[in-house]
Amino acid sequence: METVELQSQPTAHKGTRIAIFGVIMGVAIFCVIMFLVVFQFSPMAADGKEVIYSLCNITLHPNLCVSALSSYHGVQRANSKNLAHFVLKVSLQSVREGYSTTLKVAPQKMESNDSMAVEDCRQLLQQSMEHIDRSLREIGGMHIKPLNVQIADVKTWLSAALTNHETCLDGFRESTGEVRDDWEENSQNWSLISNALALIQIFSPDWYGIPRPLLDKQGFPRWMSVGDRRLLQVPHVAALQVDATVAQDGTGQYNTITEAVMNAPSFSSQRYVIYVKAGVYQENVLLSKNKTNLMLIGDGRGHTIVASRRNVKDGSTTFSSATFAASGEGFIARDMTFANIAGPDKHQAVALRVGGDLSAIYRCNFIGFQSTLYVHSLAILQRCNIYGTVDFIFGNAAAVFQDCNIVARKPMENQNNTITAQGRIDPNQNTGISIQNCRIVASTDLDPVKSSFRTYLGRPWKVYSRTVVIQSFLGDVVDPAGWLEWSYGLENLYYGEYMNTGPGAKVEGRVRWPSYK
Repeated sequence: METVELQSQPTAHKGTRIAIFGVIMGVAIFCVIMFLVVFQFSPMAADGKEVIYSLCNITLHPNLCVSALSSYHGVQRANSKNLAHFVLKVSLQSVREGYSTTLKVAPQKMESNDSMAVEDCRQLLQQSMEHIDRSLREIGGMHIKPLNVQIADVKTWLSAALTNHETCLDGFRESTGEVRDDWEENSQNWSLISNALALIQIFSPDWYGIPRPLLDKQGFPRWMSVGDRRLLQVPHVAALQVDATVAQDGTGQYNTITEAVMNAPSFSSQRYVIYVKAGVYQENVLLSKNKTNLMLIGDGRGHTIVASRRNVKDGSTTFSSATFAASGEGFIARDMTFANIAGPDKHQAVALRVGGDLSAIYRCNFIGFQSTLYVHSLAILQRCNIYGTVDFIFGNAAAVFQDCNIVARKPMENQNNTITAQGRIDPNQNTGISIQNCRIVASTDLDPVKSSFRTYLGRPWKVYSRTVVIQSFLGDVVDPAGWLEWSYGLENLYYGEYMNTGPGAKVEGRVRWPSYK
């Protein structure tokens, strides 16, 4: 397997600011929205229903919007805060009902794929309930933070719930049984999320012209503490103070990464650093949502490797196929390789799924074929190497790739390579994939035969897909059309290219989609 370093990336221009697509969407965002929107009408007019109808008319599901708010007794006398909390609680109850549904299903009565999909949904719905509860607490402290910061945070948590729900549905796409039917019936309640997004858009930072960049002038995520920045900048592991060590030769506290992660503190507010010594760790690691502020640091790309073979063809869902799944907030990884070695004929086989908010990944390799890297949350990836064939960078998140090598591998016969497959599902989601100052090239096995296989920058995975490639080097492996022709979403997607160089950067032969820029 190819893990050699490629030539260094071009240096980013100083002061360059990236226009990044925000963060995630959310389940109770509807409620939050109602607090922020109805906040403008406090106290409510004598005929509160007129305000409700006016607000609901701007949503994608106005009847559901009106129905949810009209069930509040004494709406004419309600103040904005009470109404907002009521709608949030309605949304939270909807999620709880969905979670209860998954608990009632007997795994022995399901096919293996359905059983895995239900387990995925249980994890995701637990996260969604926490996102909504956190948003409720945030609303209670409206006076503490600047409005644009508070709205951005709430959109992040609540929009994550919307993405979680879509991921649940994705797990049942190939099912034909009652489990899928029950879930789809319950899913109608989640249209509240879409309505909330439409309403909160009025109060988003972009609306007021107050941008909230994710990176500062030094290229660090704005949420990253000074201490965490030092952890990324220290040149050698020996200079770091670590909390736990993993080593296969018995020189650490743990022999496996899984053991170290399980014994890390839960819901930690302090950074917990795990040093993983050189070796090939053949395991599937789940960093659950309660493992917050955890950092993994290895002995270098190609030296510290975690690998497995889980894949969709052999019975996993895409979500559960990940070699390493990071669901805890504040996850950081440095100087490691994450690989899925299932092979190109096994369909989706994820090397890393990053699903915790505020994640940062530095100098790591991601090696696979189809669906190598699953971005499921706000994530910044810098100086990484990503290898794959079909949709090998995918998901619905605010994901930023800087100074990375993106390497297309040789696919199977009669296959095309698609680098990205972005999964935005709602016009008001501020998610997307941003690729800046990266190199897009062919691997050594693809390069001699690249004329026999087409490689595209991406294709729309969902109807509102959004991806940009800026200030990057595009090798001659990139097809002149740029983006794979598709049958839906062409009016709604946003694909952009700006200031790119290299033989693959010529835009004269690009697709003629209405939303291509």
